[in-house]
Amino acid sequence: MSLSTETYDVIVIGGGVAGLSTAMQLALRGAKVVVLERERIGNGSTGRAAGLLGQLRGNSEHTRMLMDGVEIVKELEEKADVEIFVQTGSMRIAETDARAEEIASLVRMGKSIGFAIDHLPADEVKKLLPYMRTDDLIDACYCATDGHLQPAELVSAYVKVGKDHGVTYKSNSPVTEMLMAGGTAYGVKTQDAEYHAAVVVNAGGPWSYLNAEMSETTLPTAAIGHYYLTTRPDSQQPIDRLSPAIRNRELRIYSRPESGGLIVGMYAAEPEIYDMKRLPVDFDMSAMKASQASIDVALLLDAAQRRFPWITPQTPMNITTGIMTFTPDGRPFCGKMPNIEGVYHCAGFSGHGIVQSPAIGVIMSELILDGNSSYDLTSISADRYFDVPELKARQDIDTKCCEMAGNYYGKVERPSAPAVS
Repeated sequence: MSLSTETYDVIVIGGGVAGLSTAMQLALRGAKVVVLERERIGNGSTGRAAGLLGQLRGNSEHTRMLMDGVEIVKELEEKADVEIFVQTGSMRIAETDARAEEIASLVRMGKSIGFAIDHLPADEVKKLLPYMRTDDLIDACYCATDGHLQPAELVSAYVKVGKDHGVTYKSNSPVTEMLMAGGTAYGVKTQDAEYHAAVVVNAGGPWSYLNAEMSETTLPTAAIGHYYLTTRPDSQQPIDRLSPAIRNRELRIYSRPESGGLIVGMYAAEPEIYDMKRLPVDFDMSAMKASQASIDVALLLDAAQRRFPWITPQTPMNITTGIMTFTPDGRPFCGKMPNIEGVYHCAGFSGHGIVQSPAIGVIMSELILDGNSSYDLTSISADRYFDVPELKARQDIDTKCCEMAGNYYGKVERPSAPAVS
């Protein structure tokens, strides 16, 4: 029995925010696009994300991407008539001298490019966050324009605007084969159909390295487990909806308000790694369960209680676990590899897919339709590890990515030169 064939300009593999944003931006420029999602749209890593948005990054170009992303989201909110960005402000806190210098470096860098960030006195920290322990803090910095993106609302907006401009969405359509001829991809195959297009975008999240293997390409990403808790609303411990997000890197945790409660997540020192090949074909990330008896949850609860003493194992809460996609340097892969034509990668967002997705959609559409981008993509180019022999074997890739994930909050960022605007 022959499969039916559908033809498009671009095929996007993966219905998470990176793929959805890319599809939307391509459609806004007139491309005919189909999104093929293995399960349900927005149900993978996107559906398990906390969505914190901190705009200031290690260099001015990454910062510009996130600042531009906020403006893109504001336009999306108008088009889709939904609130996506909740501007709570964000704060980094330091309880050691090394972390205080880390904050001082961040503030210096931010001010050097005109970014609105500054140190915050202890009494102001206490005023903004009455439910957080503050007596051990040495320093803090605050950015009023940060906040978080609401994942479900962001997905809904991408899909609405995408549909309005002709994007086709196919759920429960895992890609089983990349169609190749002479070193060039010309489409993909699912159980139900063949899809032909001059461009295939690999935005498969944790499955991206498996998608890359279909085109005989090594993509050095790894699937890393992540946990966060969400406390339930408590009249004895009110959490203002607009309380600032917190990054407490010494304890490896972050937090933000959520529906009257508090989200607290952790970047573990020894994160769990997943072999995506071993997961069942019908694996549903939204069905993942976390036991409070697990070591990862125990470490999360211990760190959360150190910063928020009212959080104990007996506190009514939900524990969320999911899978993130890490790279050896914590930055995504965007663009083509030199060994294959027609395949663009858009993966490896290392826990920041939600907040990076607005600008990433623009970047991918520029690469595909124009052949270049208005951003300097040197640090996120898909081929930056292509010729590195130490990152060819899956075991070596997993080790490097795991080390990166384990150091993500744990490593103290040393003072750097001011970012160049």
